[in-house]
Amino acid sequence: MERFYLKRAFVNLPFTFFLLPCTLVPVSASVNILLSTTTISQGQSLRIEADGVTPNEQARLSFQKGFYPFFTIGPDAQRALLGIRLDAAPGTYSFRIQHYAKRSGKWETIAESSIEISSHAFPVETVNFTPEKTALFKYEHQESAKIHKLLTTASPDQYWEGMFDFPVQGPIIGDFGVHRIRNGNIDAGFHKGYDIKAKSGTPVLASAGGVVLLAQTLKAHGRTVLINHGQGVMTIYLHLKSFTVKPGQKVVRGEKIGVVGSSGLSTAPHVHWGLYIHGVPVDPKPWTETEF
Repeated sequence: MERFYLKRAFVNLPFTFFLLPCTLVPVSASVNILLSTTTISQGQSLRIEADGVTPNEQARLSFQKGFYPFFTIGPDAQRALLGIRLDAAPGTYSFRIQHYAKRSGKWETIAESSIEISSHAFPVETVNFTPEKTALFKYEHQESAKIHKLLTTASPDQYWEGMFDFPVQGPIIGDFGVHRIRNGNIDAGFHKGYDIKAKSGTPVLASAGGVVLLAQTLKAHGRTVLINHGQGVMTIYLHLKSFTVKPGQKVVRGEKIGVVGSSGLSTAPHVHWGLYIHGVPVDPKPWTETEF
């Protein structure tokens, strides 16, 4: 594993992907930044590791106009996860790692660097709904607001281990990031997950370990399950025929949480599966291929 040294040796932590050294503006010579990538496209996940930040330090990531927590991953390192918005403008973006200085009572920058966000051409897709299903459009905004509030939960514990799994096996009938046009002229924005086709009644499995935050029948989203995997990472499962879990229940990777259906805004039996980091939808597929 390649490491970028300032004035101290690294604790060698195991990862399944390489963390890349970034161009670092060292504010504190004891802090080193490692990134999963220095160039990232819209809708992707970024891992930022700060080596030299101990567990008793309160640290955060300052990026754009938001702040994102760091969590301890070792005796001398903390990690933050960041989702790049689907509508993020391409360009170079700076970020800062800050810690809370008890003596001054203020957040102080201890390291800073930048990433490059590249553009990704997402295709346009048209989906037509019956009049009965179209009538459900009016419930979307209210339901989405409720779900988004839950998506911004950041539990300090990491409930997942290793890689994630697809919740069902089947063909992808709706790709992540496609620009959806409904009924020929209604702009529905970006598709925030994968639509996976499967027979009605097929078991839907938890992608990773976590705690159920929501298990509810909604009108537009259909029967919905939302799982909190900890540290700002969530997965969502929509359009189920039924669910077999309840809020507060702990689940393990591969545990049955419901069965495939076509409830809500759905044209055929399938599961809409999405993954979020601090409320930002990201492509779930990389999470099935590497450990973040």
